[in-house]
Amino acid sequence: MIEIYTMEDGHPVKTDTIGPDVWINMISPTGEEIDLVQRTLGIDREALTAALDDEEGSRTEVNPEYTLILVDAPTREWRNGREEFTTYPLSITVTDSAIVTVSLVELFALNTMISGKVKNINTVNLCNRARFVLQILFRVAVNYQADLKYIEVKRMVIEESIRKATRRDDLFELHELESNLVYFKTSLSVNSSVIGRMSKQSRFVSSEDDKELLDDVIIETNQALEMTDTYSQIIKGTRQLVESDINNSLSTVMRFLTVITLVLSIPTMMASFYGMNIALPMQNYEYMWIVIICVILVVCSVVILFLRRGGLWR
Repeated sequence: MIEIYTMEDGHPVKTDTIGPDVWINMISPTGEEIDLVQRTLGIDREALTAALDDEEGSRTEVNPEYTLILVDAPTREWRNGREEFTTYPLSITVTDSAIVTVSLVELFALNTMISGKVKNINTVNLCNRARFVLQILFRVAVNYQADLKYIEVKRMVIEESIRKATRRDDLFELHELESNLVYFKTSLSVNSSVIGRMSKQSRFVSSEDDKELLDDVIIETNQALEMTDTYSQIIKGTRQLVESDINNSLSTVMRFLTVITLVLSIPTMMASFYGMNIALPMQNYEYMWIVIICVILVVCSVVILFLRRGGLWR
C-alpha cells in the first residue's frame, strides 16, 4: 500500500501525485509501488526495501541523493489469542523533494502523524524535512513509553491475580512480557545509537528549534530505555514470586498427601491383621468389628493430634 501526502495548515492531506514536498508512506509495498518511487525519486531499491526485512538492524546511511534512517518502532499484534508487543523496522528516506517511510505493518507513530495528533511537538511541516524526521522519531519514542506503561499495567493485573490463586497461565504470560521487554531493550539501544549519530550531522541540527527537538528525542528514547530496564527487573521478580508460590503449593500438597497416606495406613494395617486366617484374640466375639473400628478411630485421632502438634498437619 502506498499513500502520498502534502501538508496544508500543518496537517497531512492525501494526494495522488508525487510532487515537491510530499510524504510517501508505504506499508508492505508491492514491487510495482517500489519501482514507481525508485524511478520518481532516484532512491536505490535496497534503501526502499530495507525495512521489509523484519530482522534488519537499525542504522543510518548517507548518499548524495538521499539519507536513510532505519529504526525499530513498537507495535502490537495478536499471537496465541493474546495481545503481544513487538517491534518492526521503520525506514525514513529523506531526499531534496520528499520523505519516504516504509514499514511492514501499520505503525501507531505514523498514524498519529497522519491524523494530525502531534501532541507536545510543533506543527508538522514537510518543507523542513529534518524537523519532520525528528517528529517521527519523537512519536516512536513516546509510543515505546506508552506500550511500556501498558505492560506494567498487565503485570499489576497478573500480580493481583496471584494474590487470589496462582495459575500456570500467569507464569507463561509473565514470561511473554519479559520476552517483549527484551525486544524493546534491544531496539531502543540501537535506536539510541542511531539518534546519537544523527545529532552529529548538521542537516538535522541546522537550527536551535531542531536542536531542542533532537534533545527531546534523545531524552524520551533514553527514558524509554530506563523504563525497560526497570520493568524488566520488576517482572523478573514477579515471575520468581510465581515460581516460588507454585513450588510451595506443590510441596504443601505432597506433604498433605504423605500425611494422609500415613494415617490411612493404620486402619489398613489393623484390618489386614484381623483378616488373617489364624487364631486371634476375641475373634469369635460378636461385636469385635465395632471394637476394631473404635480402636482404629482412637489410634488415628492420636496420630493426627501428634502430627498437628508437630506442625505437619495443615
